[in-house]
Amino acid sequence: MKPSVAAIASCVLVALCLSTSAAAAQSDGSERSGFENAVHAVILPGTDYAIAPETLTIEAESDSLEELQDAIAAWLSFEFDLPRAHGRAAIAFAPATRMASLRFRDVPSDRWSGTDDILAVYDREARTIYLPEGWTGRTPAELSVLVHEMVHHAQSAGGLTYECPEASEKAAYAAQQRFLSMFGSSLETDFQMDGMTVLVRTRCLY
Repeated sequence: MKPSVAAIASCVLVALCLSTSAAAAQSDGSERSGFENAVHAVILPGTDYAIAPETLTIEAESDSLEELQDAIAAWLSFEFDLPRAHGRAAIAFAPATRMASLRFRDVPSDRWSGTDDILAVYDREARTIYLPEGWTGRTPAELSVLVHEMVHHAQSAGGLTYECPEASEKAAYAAQQRFLSMFGSSLETDFQMDGMTVLVRTRCLY
């Protein structure tokens, strides 16, 4: 039986102090707390990979990004029984207009809606995750966007089928929420998405 999410989160959350002078006395003689420059690192359950977002330096096609992808893929398989894809998704950075054109490729541009809500896109045909320009992965919120799209990569690579495209979003939002919770955050806190909003976005419209 798998341990509860709460138990996993409480066990893997550790504080790392980055300041070499954490124990030094302040100029007025009082001691520093030691956590002024602390970073919270989380070890992804099912892996030995520790994520401390504030310390990440990620670029497309870099070793650090590939290691991160592998760790997230292993975690998704461990936590959600998603199939492990043979090969990583390509990562590209694109402006909002490019991501909108991919999301609505079969819809006339004058009928596009909700383009402001597009944070990333997975292109199944190209096996590519498109992230917004300026994405660095240095916050749990930004990393959770990558987690969301990697769920879609796993679904596609595993040949999983769904009643409608919206239904495939249920697992993606669940993984994103679980990831954020390990850092003490949530979809509602970081993306203003409450439970009802997620429900609407994951229901088939017919």
